[in-house]
Amino acid sequence: MIISNRSTCTNGLPRAVAVRRVLARMVCAALVWAGPLGDTADGSKSPIVAAAPAVSTPLRFQIVEGAGGVPLNVVTAGDPSKPPILLVHGIGQSYVSWENQLRAPVTDEFYVVAFDLRGHGNSGKPWGKAQYAEYRNYAGDVRAVIESTGIRRPFLIGWSYGTLVVSDYLRVYGDSELRGLALVGAYGGLTPPPPAAPPALAAQMARTRELQLSTNLEDNIAAARGGVRFLTSKEMPQAYYERAVQLALMLPAYARRHMFDRPIANMDLIPNIQTPLWIVVGGKDGSTPEGQARELARKVPGARVSVYPDSGHSPFAEEPDRFNREMMELARATEHVAASPP
Repeated sequence: MIISNRSTCTNGLPRAVAVRRVLARMVCAALVWAGPLGDTADGSKSPIVAAAPAVSTPLRFQIVEGAGGVPLNVVTAGDPSKPPILLVHGIGQSYVSWENQLRAPVTDEFYVVAFDLRGHGNSGKPWGKAQYAEYRNYAGDVRAVIESTGIRRPFLIGWSYGTLVVSDYLRVYGDSELRGLALVGAYGGLTPPPPAAPPALAAQMARTRELQLSTNLEDNIAAARGGVRFLTSKEMPQAYYERAVQLALMLPAYARRHMFDRPIANMDLIPNIQTPLWIVVGGKDGSTPEGQARELARKVPGARVSVYPDSGHSPFAEEPDRFNREMMELARATEHVAASPP
């Protein structure tokens, strides 16, 4: 259900609890810690399509009723008649994270949809553990965005915590109505947890987590300023980090606390994945070991792995031209697959 909508034009700026806790630390770690198209599981490659210079694209906003009536801030860009791409951001950020995908050349060829997760950005921030700890709510939110925007068979892309939301959707709805999947900056609980962080880094992450969950706003600000530096390996413009801090502070501590108080082990879903899968790895992102990506790809027929050696947790922001080339090439390929008769 669409509650309201508005339009604007913007340029943007350049077994058990123990297992769940370990996996939660893995995803938390990801948030506080160029070349050809990615390899397929069998080592083959696909061609690259050159990217055009990025230009601004009109963004259209609407409020959609998500699971349990939570209002979701949804943004769309491009021609609704084009093949859709649906983007899901990570914890403590926003649709704004996808600024380089919400404009040309991507929007010249695809209809791009993104939204603020519940608790984030301009979406609703409901009170109560179940609002954030129940995986069906995240699946229902994605479903509500798909239905309210009228997109059919989207290429669903999740980043960091957003990969868990992708897995939530798969658990509830399956992948029969998707043309493809992409996991960026995390593996959606489809792999075992990575090796433990070095002691000094682990201590730093624990301290950041403590400050994030504090009810003292000064602590939250300090955590946000420190935490956003772990979003990338490449040095980004100062404005990028300033905005990331602002976005992080829009997620209440109570929501952040409950977002990991939930099942996040999803390896049982692997045999059910039938749609094309793209796994994007930042070579300098300690939360996404390349070996795990390739092992996951071997379990999903036709899955591709793209490694960005110089990027950290956010390859789509650190190397947007290459990311967009590959995303568009794969979206074209999955469009062909989706259009083929069963």
